[in-house]
Amino acid sequence: NLSVNFVFLWEEALKLLNNFWGVNIRPFPGPLAQDDKEANRPIPNKGERGLGNEKFKPVVPWPHVEGVEVDLESIRRKNKAKNELNQHGGGDNNQQNVIQRQYLTFKPQTFVYRDPVLRPGVLGNFEPKEPEPHGVVGGPGEEAKPYVLGPDYKESIQASIKEFGFNMVASDMISLDRSVNDLRQEECKFWHYDENLLTSSVVIVFHNEGWSTLMRTVHSVIKRTPRKYLAEIVLIDDFSNKAHLKERLDDYIKQWNGLVKVFRNERREGLIQARSIGAQKAKLGQVLVYLDAHCEVGINWYAPLIAPISKDR
Repeated sequence: NLSVNFVFLWEEALKLLNNFWGVNIRPFPGPLAQDDKEANRPIPNKGERGLGNEKFKPVVPWPHVEGVEVDLESIRRKNKAKNELNQHGGGDNNQQNVIQRQYLTFKPQTFVYRDPVLRPGVLGNFEPKEPEPHGVVGGPGEEAKPYVLGPDYKESIQASIKEFGFNMVASDMISLDRSVNDLRQEECKFWHYDENLLTSSVVIVFHNEGWSTLMRTVHSVIKRTPRKYLAEIVLIDDFSNKAHLKERLDDYIKQWNGLVKVFRNERREGLIQARSIGAQKAKLGQVLVYLDAHCEVGINWYAPLIAPISKDR
């Protein structure tokens, strides 16, 4: 009895496999029976048998993965159309056209830029011919010297650090046009650069920045960038609520006659998104330069940064 039951279960299992996978597995070797011959006939595909053909209806439902099921028939049609296009010689050309359309607005630089040249002992062509003037002669922080306040300012210093993250009290006492010391190696003074450099839009994003640090950043860019290369300074206010960053800022930047512009986000976007907005607002420069809102550019900062970009464009 056990042997008979085992054979019966084995045959039923094979039938399930036959129905599900569309293959014929014979349980035992020997001549094909009539049923085996019927089973060995080619099983029509899904399109041929139709939904009404119950003979080939699987015992187990067809596999289905919700959300990621692949329509193989549509892929076959797409590949067939692609092959026909390639046979007529249009495939590669079509792909080339797609690539070319991506670069319709890209204009390669036709000017051939000279490589920077080091001439030891000969002052570089972008170097200032005279020492940088002080913002306030003998004033605090000139030549980037540390400015230390006395104990009387302890409480106000702590309050400013809590609000802005650094000593805004000392910063407010330092000239916005202060001089900075030269941090470069001596060799840097003797490099000569092509004078046909690309122009730049300098983008500065800020949120509730202190007045003096933000304006010192702007002043340093204007003071140490050759005017012919500075197309504009774009300030992006990332939803600040400080009073000094509203009307006061608008009035202050008027002195530069449109060189400095401010745009205000209607909600807090974050640094990266705000910088992307700055890229959209910048219209005049050939290169985008991003600066933090509390930094100062150094002496002859522009040419070494922009020369490789100009050459590789």
